Amino acid sequence: MAPTVLLDSGDEVAVQAGDDGIRFLLVSGKPLEEPVAWYGPIVMNTQEQLRQAFAELEKGTFLKEGKRS
Repeated sequence: MAPTVLLDSGDEVAVQAGDDGIRFLLVSGKPLEEPVAWYGPIVMNTQEQLRQAFAELEKGTFLKEGKRS
């Protein structure tokens, strides 16, 4: 797994690419302050939602195209 860094207000990031270039992902946002249930590639709010997600993944119904809340 790639390193993860948590920055706080006022922190700075300096990046310098080497001869082969660089690839990185910088994500920013406010904390959700919600419960987190995480296993592998799936993150939900509760263990029950996590179980449901894996059941849907096995059935092939996990991805719901066109539905947005």
